[in-house]
Amino acid sequence: MNVLIDANVVFDVVEKRQPHYAASNQVLCLCRRRVLAGMVAYHTIANVFYQYGKPAVPFLKDSLLPHVRTVSADSPVVIQALAWGMTDFEDALQAAAARANGAAFIISRNVKDFRLSHVPALTPSDYLARFHPA
Repeated sequence: MNVLIDANVVFDVVEKRQPHYAASNQVLCLCRRRVLAGMVAYHTIANVFYQYGKPAVPFLKDSLLPHVRTVSADSPVVIQALAWGMTDFEDALQAAAARANGAAFIISRNVKDFRLSHVPALTPSDYLARFHPA
């Protein structure tokens, strides 16, 4: 299953944010094991680097990018996303990348921000409970 992993899930893992770290990290572990076909939007990589600087390079290079596909949305898709009326443009870009690249779901902690998205969003915990119950 193809899923787009939202930036906040990546940030949860980088920062080991509690109480979100366990579920977010488990989603990325499924990608590492090739159980899940994870994608991150191209701009997520820039956001991680902008937020954390050079200390993020080992995480990006060794822990994230070898295990997920980096995807983008071209100009027509971005223009379409602008018309969706989503409040947060960064979320609109995530949704546009998910749709353009065939994601079944967006994995995000901010599910409510994706209610206008053409690709449904699930929290990491909800995704795991639905598709990988313990």
